[in-house]
This record gives sequence, C-alpha cells and structure tokens, in this order.
Amino acid sequence: MNLQSIIITDLMGVLILGVLVMSSYLVIQRRQLSDRIFTAMCSLTALSCIADMLSFMVDGQEYKGASLSAWFFDSFTYSTNIIVSIMWALYVDLRLYRSRKHMKKTLKLLCLPAVIGLIGVVINLRWHFVFDIDSENVYHRMPASSFYFFVTYFYLISSIFIRRRHRKKYGKTGFVPVWLFLTPIIFCTTAQFLVYGISLAWCSVAIGLVSVHMGLQNELSYLDPLTRLYNRNYLTHVMDILDYSHMSIRGIMLDMDHFKCINDNYGHNEGDAALIEAAKIITSSLTENAIPIRYAGDEFLIIIPSGTESDISSIIESIRKDEKEFNENKRKPYKLLFSLGESYMKAGGDKEQFLKEMDDNMYNNKRARHIAEAAT
Repeated sequence: MNLQSIIITDLMGVLILGVLVMSSYLVIQRRQLSDRIFTAMCSLTALSCIADMLSFMVDGQEYKGASLSAWFFDSFTYSTNIIVSIMWALYVDLRLYRSRKHMKKTLKLLCLPAVIGLIGVVINLRWHFVFDIDSENVYHRMPASSFYFFVTYFYLISSIFIRRRHRKKYGKTGFVPVWLFLTPIIFCTTAQFLVYGISLAWCSVAIGLVSVHMGLQNELSYLDPLTRLYNRNYLTHVMDILDYSHMSIRGIMLDMDHFKCINDNYGHNEGDAALIEAAKIITSSLTENAIPIRYAGDEFLIIIPSGTESDISSIIESIRKDEKEFNENKRKPYKLLFSLGESYMKAGGDKEQFLKEMDDNMYNNKRARHIAEAAT
C-alpha cells in the first residue's frame, strides 16, 4: 500500500468510529460498564488509526524529532493492539454473564499475555527485539513482532470460547455478535501479518466494532425503556431458546404490594421512580446466570436457566435484605414490598404451566401477606 492509501484507510476508520461513538451516546439505555468498555475500545481504536497513519507519514523522514515520533507512534499502536484485544474478550464476558465478579475472574485467567506484551513494548525501547527504527528513521519488524499478532489471535479466540462456554451452560440468551467482530479483523490482520507494508488491521477493528454496534441494536427492542430490564418480548424469545436447548428453568415472579397507592398518593412520576427502585433491587440480587424481566406493570420475572434451589434462595434473600434496607432508610415517603412466587420447569416442560405456577404462588404469597397485615 502506498502512503495515500494508508492515510485514506486510517481516516475512514477514524470517521467510522467517530460516528459510532456519537451514535452510542445518543442511545439512552446504554450506560452500563460494558457500554463504557465498548466506548473505550472505539476511542482507542480511533487513536490507533491516527497513530498508525502518522507512523507511516514519518517513516523514512529525517527532520528533527522524526525518530522520536516514529518510536512513540509505533510503540503506541503495539500497546493499544494488546489493550483493545483483551478489552474485547472482557467485553464479551461481561455482556454474556452480566457480572463484574465473573469478568474479574476472566481477567485473571487471560491477563498474562497482555502483561508480557506491554512489558515487551517498554523493553523494546532499549533492545529493539519487537521492532526497530534504523538510522534513516525506517521502521523494521523484528522477530518478536510475531508474538503481538498471536496475542491478538489469542484474545479473539478466547472470546469464542467464552461465548461457547456460556451457550453450553445457559443457552443462547445473550446478544453478543462475536463473529461480526472477528471476521474482518482475522482476515485483515492475517493479511497484514503475511504481507509486510500494508495497513488494514486498525480499520478492520473499526469495521468490526460497527458490526457489533449494529448487531446489538436488536437488543434495544427487548429492553424496557423505564427500568432497563428485559421486556415481555424477550421473555418469549428466551423461553423459546431455552426450550430448543432442552434446558431446565427456575423462575421467580415478583409483584409490588400497594403500588396503586403509590400512584394515587404521590403521582405517576413517583410511581415510575418506584418501579426504577424496584428494578435496582432486583438487578442487585441476581446470580450471574439470572435474567431480569419486567413482565407487566408492577410485575417482574427472574428467569434462571439451569438454576438451582440455592440460586433461588440466594436471590430471594438478597431481595428481602435490600427491600428492608430501602424501607428502613426512608429514602422515599413510601415502602417497597414484594410478593414472590417461584416455580421450576424441567427440560421440555410446559412453558404456560411454568408461568402459571409462578403467578399462582406469587398471589398466594400476596394473600398471606395481606392477611398478616390485617391481623396486625
């Protein structure tokens, strides 16, 4: 590739990512840690496109500061190559498991190649075993540069295994279009590795990130805009997936007690605020494989693929604890109280009966609580 082609390719990558970041900020629902990681990947990739372009522009130039600039830009792109690669693997893990704790465990398992690579970039400034800038300010790959390509492949392949492991355990319940991201990167990175002098890798990352962004827009149709939990359409989708995967399911149905009184006494805006607080309590109680759903109005569901009785007990205990804490702190002029009902469905069971049993158990719990309130 000539310099003009490289400049155009990298500038296109920057332009694509600029539009993507602006689009991401316009989507109100996306403010989670995974979204911040995605934005960071976009920002680092855009900076790497610029650094890659500038490194080619200063290559072979002999004006004052050209050599220092070349060392900086090339060291920067080698470093960000590693950082973006491991961020991708962690992003996939977080999107699928929805657990920071699980992501931290994955980071501990995967961090060694990244740490070695970053240390290598620093040491290379002295011993030049990754790349070298000669006396005429011309860039040369050195033998250890191959390691950085393999680190990229390692984290890309790791993301595939993370997805496969999650799907095997919980079914296809997450919206992470892994292959949309990987395909252009694997193709272009391999071409750059085999053909010295071309620059396609960073632009391919930009294309991959756009593909992921477009794929994830499907998830927005399954999100409740008020509580940011999944909606009833997603319940239908995930139940079909789990049925096809022949997985057992445990579930909890929750109904907010006296919600009508909150609306009547404090207005619908405060009623919406109560629903948001309820969603926060539910979300904070979840085990890593649980799926929170706003079922209808003030009713919520928690679906647990391949769940255990221990998962159910843990979630209910957490909900009751947070419910008590919210009410004792008196942050609002009303109390949040939940009636709960649980049920279990074997693989291949009747989905309607599963939901009905949860509903019946929840209303039995509600009646018992109302009788207890009347007695006091």
